[in-house]
Formats: sequence, C-alpha cells, structure tokens
Amino acid sequence: MSYTKKIALASLYGHLLFLFVFILMHFLRPDKSYLKNFTSEYAVGDFGWLMTLGFLGVVTGALFIIIGLLLHFKASKISVITLSLWCVGMLLAALFKTDVPVEKTTVKGLIHGFAALLAFINLGIAMIAWGFIFNRNNNWKNIAKQSCFFGVMSIVLFVIFFMSPPSFRGLAQRMLIVWDMLWLLLVNRGLFRNAIVYPKTA
Repeated sequence: MSYTKKIALASLYGHLLFLFVFILMHFLRPDKSYLKNFTSEYAVGDFGWLMTLGFLGVVTGALFIIIGLLLHFKASKISVITLSLWCVGMLLAALFKTDVPVEKTTVKGLIHGFAALLAFINLGIAMIAWGFIFNRNNNWKNIAKQSCFFGVMSIVLFVIFFMSPPSFRGLAQRMLIVWDMLWLLLVNRGLFRNAIVYPKTA
C-alpha cells in the first residue's frame, strides 16, 4: 500500500471514530435532547471522555487530510489556512469543554464556543477553496463542483444553526456536523483513489 493511501486511511479512521462516537452518545446519554442540546454537551458528565475521544478523532482526521492534500496539490493560502483553522478549532473545542446551559459561563466554555464557531465557518470556506483547486487536476475534477456545493451548503447550514432558536439549535448543529463529515469522507475517498505512487529508490 502506498504512503498516501495510508495517510488517507488514517484520516478516514479518525473521522469514522468520531461518527461512531457521535451516534453512540445519543444512546448512552438519553438525558440530552438532540433537538436543543449541543453535541459538545456529551463531553460533560457521564461518558464525557468518549465524546472527547471522538473530537480528537476529527482532529487526527483533519490533520491527515491536510497532509494528504498538500502531497497532491500546490494549494492556495486560503485553502490551507481555512482547513488548518478547522483542525485547530476542533482541537481547542476538544481540550476546552463547553458550559452546560444551567451553569454559569466560564473562560473554558467561551474558548470552546468561539473555537467551534471558527472551525465550522472556516471548513465551509475551505470546501469552496479546495473545489477550485480540485478543478485543476483531471483526477479530481469529478468532485470539484461537489466540493463547492458542499461549501455553499455548509455556510448556509452554519447560518441556520447560528440563527436557530434554542429549542432547535441542537438539531441544526447536528445537520451541519453530518453535512461537513460527508465532505471530509468525500475527500478521504479522493485521496485513497488518487494515491500517489512514488518510484522506488535504489
């Protein structure tokens, strides 16, 4: 298996770990409503370590995606910066737990909230920026338009999430998360299918 295929698989496993934990927590924590409670609230209380592990899976997946894409493309500054901010934002969101609504606001909670918002909006921009880059490569042109579409819809879903009333903000966030994960899995697939095979050195 080529080096770049291993990178693609490492990224895939990180994102699948998050999706597994994301789904599992809805069964392990029935006290949290999928309509109004944020996903981050699963990291506070029972099985909180598991949700934190899931967030770190996203960070690992994002890091390997960045490495894999930079091996394939000469990327623009905006595409690298925005995707890197997604990675950094999710790392901060994993390290600093959110505030539970019934408790008072803390510095850690504010850092978590700001980092999460920064991550989500930058990922939407990154999808569009990478879409233009994908369009320059014949092997990636088939997902270039899809990437731009994902980006536009991600930003729309982010706005919907941000503007949603508290009673439905949890659901809006979950829709955004699932949509973003689909793009990340799409890129994982592209990295695996178009893996670079380096010539052997003597």
